[in-house]
Amino acid sequence: MHGAVRSTCCLSRVVTACTAGLVICAFVSGCSAAVDRVAIEDAQTAARVKTSLVNDPELGASAIEVRVEYGIVQLAGRVPTQTEADRAAAVARSVPGVQGVELALQVGVEAPTVLPDARARSRAAPTDNVPEIVPTDNVPEIEGDPDLLAVGVSVGLSHPRSPALETRVAISPVIKLGSGEGLGVAVGFDWFQAEVQLATSGPAAMTRIHVKPIMVGLSYTLDSNRVSLSPSIVAGYAFNSLSVTDRGAVATLPVEVDNSLAWRIGASAWFDMSRRLALNVSGGYLMTPLRLTVLEDSSLVKQNQRGDTAIAHVGLAYRLF
Repeated sequence: MHGAVRSTCCLSRVVTACTAGLVICAFVSGCSAAVDRVAIEDAQTAARVKTSLVNDPELGASAIEVRVEYGIVQLAGRVPTQTEADRAAAVARSVPGVQGVELALQVGVEAPTVLPDARARSRAAPTDNVPEIVPTDNVPEIEGDPDLLAVGVSVGLSHPRSPALETRVAISPVIKLGSGEGLGVAVGFDWFQAEVQLATSGPAAMTRIHVKPIMVGLSYTLDSNRVSLSPSIVAGYAFNSLSVTDRGAVATLPVEVDNSLAWRIGASAWFDMSRRLALNVSGGYLMTPLRLTVLEDSSLVKQNQRGDTAIAHVGLAYRLF
């Protein structure tokens, strides 16, 4: 990395000196302003292309010669494989100011091809005879990693704070929006279920409560190569339901549970397993008030339960695009 930075700095100094020399030559010899402008722009474009090639992690060690004439980049030299030749063309094409790419790269161990002097060719032809732009439609684009949306599923373990609720394992969806460092949008589900037994007197039916919050909020992402960490705070609405797992001869029977507001503070870590697949590990503290309707001694009674729950999830997500 330090070598690439030093190469870039040295190259910038050479380009600055060459540009100053061209300007002085134009002033002394009375060359036309149009020709000088083209020469200066071509020199600057060549410097940018060479810098991009040197800084590319796959091409930095390759001996590639760069010439530019009227915006047309000419690449010569030697590369080990055709894949690197195609990548060199793609990198050159992505540089601002490049209108086309001519390839004269040798693949393998053969001696590199030396390009003719581009300025000599321009002097032999009329200055208004601009070379035809070479089509570059067949040069492959450098495809970036998909980072806009990832969806998947996670397995979670919940530990409710209320002694009336028991720890259970649940499955919930997981979604990631965007990537990179900084402030962003966070989406939270953190679904969980818990066993609850409510009775003021006598036996009560064993009931399972299902809490399915859908929450949106803000996160701040810290990214390091293939790992990112995102603390977040989200809030939303929980869609709740219950199912009676053991009725028996009971005096207290839960009938329904109301939906509720929900909010959560937590953090999520993402580990890139491949270009498309990512592992997610998250944890947080979810707060939601639960209000149940209970049939007790032939009367319907409302009971409140604290649904505050510590949750940990592990899941996999697939990047769609």
